[in-house]
Formats: sequence, C-alpha cells, structure tokens
Amino acid sequence: MFDGLLHEIEKAPIICVFRHLIPDADALGSQWGLVSWLKLTYPNKKVFAMGKHVGIKPEMFPNPDNVDDDTIRESLAIVLDTANAKRIDDQRYTLAKMIIQIDHHPLHETFGQKKYIYDHRAATCEIIAEFLEEIVVKPLPKKIAEFLYMGLLTDTLKFSTNNTSAHTLKIAAYLAQSDLNFSKLNEEMFSVSSKEYRFSNYLRTHASIEPCGMAYSFVTLEMMEEYGVSANDAKERITDFGGVRDFEAWALFIEHHENERRFYNGSLRSKKIAVNDIAQQYRGGGHRNAAAVKGCSKEEALEIIQKCCLRIKEAKHNDTV
Repeated sequence: MFDGLLHEIEKAPIICVFRHLIPDADALGSQWGLVSWLKLTYPNKKVFAMGKHVGIKPEMFPNPDNVDDDTIRESLAIVLDTANAKRIDDQRYTLAKMIIQIDHHPLHETFGQKKYIYDHRAATCEIIAEFLEEIVVKPLPKKIAEFLYMGLLTDTLKFSTNNTSAHTLKIAAYLAQSDLNFSKLNEEMFSVSSKEYRFSNYLRTHASIEPCGMAYSFVTLEMMEEYGVSANDAKERITDFGGVRDFEAWALFIEHHENERRFYNGSLRSKKIAVNDIAQQYRGGGHRNAAAVKGCSKEEALEIIQKCCLRIKEAKHNDTV
C-alpha cells in the first residue's frame, strides 16, 4: 500500500511537508503528525512544515516554518490532504526535486511523481497513522498520536460520517495506545467561544431553506465583524446544519476580500446526493458528500444552490419510481 514511500523518505536529506490553504485539523494534524515523527526518527534530516495560513484552532498546532527557495529545491516535497494543485498552501512545492501526494480525497489532479491516494479512508490522518503503524512497532509518542487523532476526530465529526469504517476505528484504537485524553481532545477541538455560540445561533435562525430540502446561509464581512469571528471560525459552523432531519443538503458561503474584490468561498454538505462534481464546476472539489467551492460571486453561489436542489429532486423522484 505504501510501496516506496519509506525509501523516498529515508534517502531525502531535506523534507518539506505541505498541505492545503486555510487548513482544517486533518490537514494540520497529518502535517504535524508526520513532521514530528520525521524529526524524531531522523534527527539528522532537515524537516519543515510548510504553509502560510495558520488555520483553525491555532493554539493547538505549531506555526509553519520559514523556508527559502534554495532549501525547497533540494528537498522531497510531501503534499498532504490536497486534491487540487492550486489549493496547496505555498506554490513553491513545484521547486522540489521530487513531489509525493498523500490524500484521502478522490483523485482530481496529479501533481506528484508518486501518489498514495486512498479515497476510501475517512481522513488523511488515518492514512498517515496507517503508514506509521506498519513501520513503528511500539505505540507512537503521545504528541504525534494527538496530532493524528485530532484530524481523524474532526474529519469524521466524532466518527459519525458515512465514510467512518471499521478500519477508521482500528486506527483510532492504535492511536489510543499512546495514552490519549479523549475527553480533553474532544473539548479542545469542538468547544466554541461565547461569540461563536452567538454567531451559530444567528446562522441557525436566519438560514434560508428551499422546499427541496436545501439549507444555506451567506456570511458577509460585516456579519463576521459584528460577531467578532474569523472566516475560519465561520466556515466551521457548516456542521450546525448537519443534524436537521429535513435537510438533504446544506451550504455555507463565507465572504472574502482580496485585491479590492469581494467573493465567496463555500462549503457544501449532503446526506446522499453527490456534491463534489458540482463543486468542481466552481473552482473546487472534495468528497462525494462534502466539498468546497472557491472565488464565487453571489450569482454563482445561487447557481450552486439550484443545482443541488435539482439533484435532490431527481434523487427523490428516483426513489419513488
């Protein structure tokens, strides 16, 4: 399953580990879990965690490293949890001597000489932990296991998503051997501040709901300023819609401002219908039931909603015939 991966790691004197823009806990957990293990196992290697964006829960993960171009040119680049080359946080990955992809998203684009893409796994942290389980006999050091468990926990929404498998739980049990404090990790990863709580209540109250069973909200820059939440914090509230029985799909569009242009990045979720192919039409992608779009106008976001509604109606029709 990981043929050649350890060989490439062992022969590289410099390793730069990349992940996607605006990283979630799976991107950060897999990055720092792997980086920490590499530094511990190969103290004579130069190992760097790449990226410019800090991501969610910044207090839970170290800061990225500052690395010059010449160092990257001499490195092995390992890109984690990223299906689209444009979403890699730090495009200098292209300078590296060799590029390896490791991901759990469906293969959308090949940008590495070697790839380990397993879209039947629930998280990239699951893949990294599986790799380490093969080559590490004893339990992992606690901090490394914590990094990997945090990504596994959040990408499966506490082991509740439909891609959570017996293997996912087996890997969680492997990480648990490192004396993890489950209640503390759950609290740290899922607890919210009072301002996030108020913001979440606003979203729930003001969500738009289409007759087809599609729920969605637009979060403007002014709204985030009023409630004192960041775009990263706002994006995480997509989970607030997931527990409603009547919602077949839901979306959250977060406004951004760059280069004097305002646009929306969106998160799409569904219970049954595919949304990743719709997301790919709008500079995005992801899993069948969980995807993202990037750089959308308000009009494009409304198009996405209507396409999701049409798909929901088609699915309901097929269920009745």
